[in-house]
Amino acid sequence: MKQRIVLIGPGRLGQAVTALLAEAGHSVRAVIGRDAARALAAARFVGSRNAATTDLARAAQGNVVLLAVPDDALATAASGLRREGQLAEGAVLIHFSGLHAAAILNAGEGSQVRALSLHPLQTFADAVAGVRNLPGSPFSVEGDEDLLAFGEQLVRDMGGSPFRIRGEQKALYHAAACVASNYLVTLASLSGRILAHCGFPEEEAVKLLIPLLHGTVHNLTALDPPRALTGPIARGDVGTVARHLEALAELPEELREVYRILGRETVNLALRKGSLGEERAGALRELLKG
Repeated sequence: MKQRIVLIGPGRLGQAVTALLAEAGHSVRAVIGRDAARALAAARFVGSRNAATTDLARAAQGNVVLLAVPDDALATAASGLRREGQLAEGAVLIHFSGLHAAAILNAGEGSQVRALSLHPLQTFADAVAGVRNLPGSPFSVEGDEDLLAFGEQLVRDMGGSPFRIRGEQKALYHAAACVASNYLVTLASLSGRILAHCGFPEEEAVKLLIPLLHGTVHNLTALDPPRALTGPIARGDVGTVARHLEALAELPEELREVYRILGRETVNLALRKGSLGEERAGALRELLKG
């Protein structure tokens, strides 16, 4: 069954998911933004130029309302829509926050609405990248129990792979996603800082590491983390780790601390892999202790 879609918040995520839903045959009735020019650009992107508006009352034209606004604005925006009666009776209000449960859409004043949260485990720099990257990506689905199957179908319409999560799990779920995505970028930056001490400009140093990162992600695609693990700790090469620490002694403390913390976790992973014995693991832990 095709839905009548309204988008509130014409940013890159909102544009990407709305474009994918439009490609799946759903009807985009309104693209609502505070800035008319941005709303028009987003409406053009999703293929519904005449849907652009700054009028929140047009939210009532949809039976599915996508609230693609920043996390901190979700409760206030949803409360305003409910209080002003700007949602059609029985409409489903959906947010895309990885942190907040769907219940945040019913916080504050106003009548209650049917609520869902759909969150893609994916990152993208703009709407074009979103349309390219979201198909095939996992999406968490959380919210009113009777709407979960409906949410899963919308995810499949976008080409995604849905999985269910409970509202009280969202903060941990989002933390895991941030470690995997955001902290990987930070780790690449720190690695570049270390390599830059060999005489490379830092930007060039990071670029030199990109193929290695690609290879590591490829290994993780094919293998579980223990089997994907390579390197001196996985081999139990205590001497190599000792040399690393000697070299890092000349660098800022935060770089040494990151190496030690991640090294200790890597010892645990190498034990799970079975490539590291307890004796060498103990020697490595001694080297890597803070």
